Amino acid sequence: MNEQNHRDGKFWAGFFLGGLIGAVTLFFLGTKEGKKTGKMLEKKGQDILDNLQDKKDEIIEKLEDKKEDLTEQAADKLDDALSQIEDLNEKTLKTTANLRKVFKNLPKKKN
Repeated sequence: MNEQNHRDGKFWAGFFLGGLIGAVTLFFLGTKEGKKTGKMLEKKGQDILDNLQDKKDEIIEKLEDKKEDLTEQAADKLDDALSQIEDLNEKTLKTTANLRKVFKNLPKKKN
């Protein structure tokens, strides 16, 4: 019995929804006012789509600018790091050369 009520409820919901869709379709396709309203809705929908496209283009442009800025910053930081590594390498080589001289000049220990 409960299953029968459930099916009846679905039937009436579908029946009501179908009637509503039919009425809306009749209004938009069968009356001058409906056609006018349909064209207005279509125009507003197109305006909204155009606006969204403009916003999307703005966002993409901003993201590309940001990407370029971040890429430049990363390249600058990498250049700085490489320069510091080169300086450190030079200092290490000089220190190593000086230490070799110091150790070379030390008297050798006799056994």
